[in-house]
Amino acid sequence: MNNYKTRSSLMGVVAAYLLYTAFELYQGRNNPDTTMTPAVMILFIVLFVIAAGALIVYAYRLWKRGTQEEKEKAREDDPDSMK
Repeated sequence: MNNYKTRSSLMGVVAAYLLYTAFELYQGRNNPDTTMTPAVMILFIVLFVIAAGALIVYAYRLWKRGTQEEKEKAREDDPDSMK
């Protein structure tokens, strides 16, 4: 099992959850029953979106590294290749 691809999948799930949380905060920004001030709510929305974007980039890089590792391992294990 490729650890890079597993880790990148989990990072993708975390990024999706952060985006979902930011969207929920955005939808509830005009709710008068909240104790969070609008400035703090906007700050957390922006922070969650930035963190999710960074995690998506990191997950993509991990996924690419895992793909390269699989190709190198397949090349090493190929009995027909010249060594």
